[in-house]
Amino acid sequence: MRWLFSPLCKRIEPIVIGQDVLSDTEYLKLDYSALEIFGPDSASYLQGQLSQDVESMVSGDSAMSLLLAPTGKIIAICLVGRISSDHFVLLMEDAAVSAVEQRLKKYLIRTKAELKILETGVYLGNRQPLDTLFSVSFANEYFGPNGNVYLSRTEPSEMAAGDREAVLKSSLELERIRSNFPGFISELSMGVFPGALGESLDGFVSFQKGCYVGQELVERMHSRSTAAPILLKVVSVVPKDDINLVELFERNVKIELYDKDLQIGEVTSFALDETGLGVAIAAIKRSSAGSTIFELVVSDGSGNSEMVGRASIRSS
Repeated sequence: MRWLFSPLCKRIEPIVIGQDVLSDTEYLKLDYSALEIFGPDSASYLQGQLSQDVESMVSGDSAMSLLLAPTGKIIAICLVGRISSDHFVLLMEDAAVSAVEQRLKKYLIRTKAELKILETGVYLGNRQPLDTLFSVSFANEYFGPNGNVYLSRTEPSEMAAGDREAVLKSSLELERIRSNFPGFISELSMGVFPGALGESLDGFVSFQKGCYVGQELVERMHSRSTAAPILLKVVSVVPKDDINLVELFERNVKIELYDKDLQIGEVTSFALDETGLGVAIAAIKRSSAGSTIFELVVSDGSGNSEMVGRASIRSS
């Protein structure tokens, strides 16, 4: 993945990948926030905090990175862009911004760098709004609509709203799930290790850089090919004829995965694809990593349970 950050509203051509569902004129507000890090030590500071090789990035480069706890568990996924030699922007889900700010400020001691939350909205669109602070090429395998992302102080005109906004956000969510891109609340809140990301881990981590917080466990598990305690897998879902899984998930009903009468995981994100079939991210215990077909079960909390469908791991 490559994001191109552009200070001073400079024009950037988007990389065309994914589903183009935005019209030429409309904008969609993303549930993302931005942190700005600047100062003489900003590059060396982020080098010791993020899993990507920040110091090797040149102005205009960007990368997807993990922010880890000292235990090695993932705090958040950040998209880091280098604006200049001593100026960076990090984008992350709205729900993650407080955790990211708190974690980064914890180690910001005797460092010539400042960190602050940018008071901007994050908008997806195909043309630049008037009050743009930074623009980002935002088209990749993790999100459906291609176009640019704009960090703007004021809301652009022609915002998608109502049913149209719901359709666009559903498209983004479907692409996130298909790509096994974990959400801050739905997956990362479970306390997962980087190894849970499976084959996509290389897109988040540089294994050639020096030390950073949480690196030791990441490197050890990677070098020994050790599976994480919980693995995130994309599964296809077929509900029973009389079951509405969308309604169950919207009601926050816990949907568990069973393999031969053993509870081995749970569905953490769920969506319907274009054909009306279910696709989900499932958190699966390492002990059942070899299994590929599961029963979906819900319980009422009093010992009663019901099978509501079946799931099978999707081939990559």
